[in-house]
Amino acid sequence: MEIPAALATDLAILSAALDEPGADVADSLRQLTADATVAVPTFLGLSVTVHGNDRPFTFITWIEGFGTADVRASLRLTLPAVGDAGLRPPVAIVLYAGSRGTFVDLAADLAWLTTRPLSDFVLDRHLPDPAEKCTVTSLSETSVINQAIGVLIGQGYTPEQAEGHLAKGADAGISRHAVGLRILAGLTAR
Repeated sequence: MEIPAALATDLAILSAALDEPGADVADSLRQLTADATVAVPTFLGLSVTVHGNDRPFTFITWIEGFGTADVRASLRLTLPAVGDAGLRPPVAIVLYAGSRGTFVDLAADLAWLTTRPLSDFVLDRHLPDPAEKCTVTSLSETSVINQAIGVLIGQGYTPEQAEGHLAKGADAGISRHAVGLRILAGLTAR
């Protein structure tokens, strides 16, 4: 599986933000994907969602030639926090496969190996809508949005007003990212 350039950039940003010296999220993602491909014959891809103080951000990767329309099974698991749980954002991973029932045994094995309840491993409740286009916000897009909000706050907006300003663009059919880019471009024009 090849990681697209935009995803590799996002993973590099995420790796740099981690407290662990030498962490390489892209390499970890490649290894997880390779392991899942070996363990699950109909493995199609995975998504990783990091929930923090801001909006959650998700990155998703598919085996080349596959996408949401091919998914028939999913397994969602959350990663337990390492160290001080209050300092690490929760992370959820969803594995996707092309055959129904694919993850039943894996979920049971993971529950047994981790001594976590089976209910911590959610089966088939996170199937993507086949017609849905991937609307995942990348780390770089999230960064632009957050910078734009910071600029607006610096100009006297409250955080809620700044969020509302970006949301107005969405109402007009312009993405929050595009509005953020325009706000940041206005700074360099001055």
